[in-house]
Amino acid sequence: DPGDGSALPPHRHRLPEPREERDGVTGSRCHGAFSHSRPYQRDREFNPDFIQSKSTAAAGLCSWCLNIVRFYEVYCEVEPKRLALEE
Repeated sequence: DPGDGSALPPHRHRLPEPREERDGVTGSRCHGAFSHSRPYQRDREFNPDFIQSKSTAAAGLCSWCLNIVRFYEVYCEVEPKRLALEE
């Protein structure tokens, strides 16, 4: 009920565990992920410092986007090594 004061609806399904999402061919979720963000990363104007002069909120969002993609790239590099250590 939207009038109950809760901002978000309750989850109706369980999110899959990361290992359940793995591609059976490559064994990795990293293949092709975030490829849609590459044009933005190459754009000189998609830069928090440049955007800061336009909007502080937009600069924060830009920074978050760039950082989450970089985090994922590092994760994709480290994950196979972590799994190899588990074996």
